Amino acid sequence: MEAGWSTFALLIAIRHYGAPESYKAFIAAAWPIGFLLTPLTLHCVAKRQFRPSLASASMFALAALLMLGATVVQSLTVFTAFIIASQMATVQQGPLMIQIYAENYPASERGKRMTTPFILTASSMILFSLMGGWLLDRSINSYHLLFVIMVVSAAVCAWATNRMPSTTLSTKHVGNPWQNFSLIWKDKLFGYLLGSWMLLGLGNLITMPIRVEYLANPKFGINADNTSIAFLLVVVPAAARILSTKLWGNLFDQLHFITIRNLLNILFLLGIAGFFFTTNIYLLTFAMILVGLATGGGKIIWSLWVTRIASHEKVSSYMSIHMALTGFRGTLAPFIGYWILSHSAHQGVAYVGMVLIAISIALFECVRHHKRFRH
Repeated sequence: MEAGWSTFALLIAIRHYGAPESYKAFIAAAWPIGFLLTPLTLHCVAKRQFRPSLASASMFALAALLMLGATVVQSLTVFTAFIIASQMATVQQGPLMIQIYAENYPASERGKRMTTPFILTASSMILFSLMGGWLLDRSINSYHLLFVIMVVSAAVCAWATNRMPSTTLSTKHVGNPWQNFSLIWKDKLFGYLLGSWMLLGLGNLITMPIRVEYLANPKFGINADNTSIAFLLVVVPAAARILSTKLWGNLFDQLHFITIRNLLNILFLLGIAGFFFTTNIYLLTFAMILVGLATGGGKIIWSLWVTRIASHEKVSSYMSIHMALTGFRGTLAPFIGYWILSHSAHQGVAYVGMVLIAISIALFECVRHHKRFRH
């Protein structure tokens, strides 16, 4: 599912439907648009006293139905609507899953425990992207088969997630969306970190859809085939994630939060610098290895960092706000990226992204010695 949404949905919009910039930006922003709704979803789940695992399973089941719709339609507008809606449904399980992790995994082992599913995800991405790229090179209409596989995957996710142990959420701990948002200014460290993460996220996210555009659009001089695009954007970083995830999981459990956060930030910055200033396939591959290394650790720290500063019963509330702001910047980022691209060369997007990440590195360092991190 992740490979399909991160690469093939946008690739199909570009090469099958000939989508204009606005449609491509919306497809690229579909996942984070869903993040904006996570505080409301969390409140509704707690109010109706659903188990987090049952609620997560329901979201996966809904995503399967919506992906089925994207498989059978022939209209770009309807295709885009189904793609956006299916991703919005899937991401609602984010703050629910963090509650499941907090309940079932000891605090000292969460990083290590999370590495196995991330490795499995990256492994399946490699297989699916290679197969998908090969099929699309034979015929772009083969995307129907890829989407059917994603539908089945979402259905299996629904079945498996429902079997996970979890206890009913309490409205006393979860609160309503406004109470959760108030954590931004009531918990000053949390608010500061969210602001720093906002700059980091924008810097990274504005470049992500432009990578597909840079490789696929003939005007930039590469015009790579679908298999090469899938190899560079999915296989290479996924392989780097597989090889480094266990390491990042152990480092998350052992290192200072700011140390591991800024180490990942530097890798993201170098990955952007190495990608957008060359057309050499070997340099592009090396840049995506750096991105893959950063993503391997970034997935873990993004999923678990609130457990470093939030109490056990409030971790889902903190996570819902983190996800909502991720959604806010993720929704804006593709439009900002394509706007910059329309007014400058692709290097302009890279420069803006690198500057934002550099500023975030400095801001994170300013709170390295905060007493809550020492604790």
